[in-house]
Amino acid sequence: MKSLKRRGQAWIIFKEVAAASNSLKSLQGFPFYNKPMRIAYAKTKSDVVAKADGTYVERPKKIVKREDIRKKATTTHAPPEIKTVSTPANSAHSAASQKSIQDRIGWNPNQTAAKSATSSGKPAEPNRTLFVENLPAEATDTMLSMLFRQYPGFQEVRLIPGRNVAFADYQNEYQAGMAMQGLQGFEMTPEVRPGVRYSTIPKGPSQAVHEVSQIGYAI
Repeated sequence: MKSLKRRGQAWIIFKEVAAASNSLKSLQGFPFYNKPMRIAYAKTKSDVVAKADGTYVERPKKIVKREDIRKKATTTHAPPEIKTVSTPANSAHSAASQKSIQDRIGWNPNQTAAKSATSSGKPAEPNRTLFVENLPAEATDTMLSMLFRQYPGFQEVRLIPGRNVAFADYQNEYQAGMAMQGLQGFEMTPEVRPGVRYSTIPKGPSQAVHEVSQIGYAI
């Protein structure tokens, strides 16, 4: 959102109330950028829904007076730059402030791609199926779909029960590679950072379960 008061908020519109209720229950508390999401129904009807059911009423436009613009310009005028000498105390304060900002936006500069090796020690050839490991116990198909559908070409995700691993399918290997790079090292919780890599052998749901049980999910 553009306003500071609404930063970190979003409105998602569903075609049916049942779909909205299902998403609310499934994703309530889902860790996003190391913070649990808080989801609730909107207090007012969206313009899209109102236009669809014929109850839309155009809101009056806000009139901005010249005096308000002049006052805003004077209050936001930048003060002259003051040069200061850096001291150890100032450096420590700056580092603490930077750390606070990083915590608020969920950014971790030390977050690197997790290194994963296959059972044979050789990296898998690029293909359209990704293998996801080290998932938190509370992970669900809905949660994983929310993460992987951010990238184009997403088809489905298959969570293997009791193994903390999953498979994500894309239309082609290029799209799968984009998702792998984007989600590699993503922190679902402060303690858990799943690993994402190409699956050695792309498989369907039943074949994937059999493969996991046979070789200890190192596909």
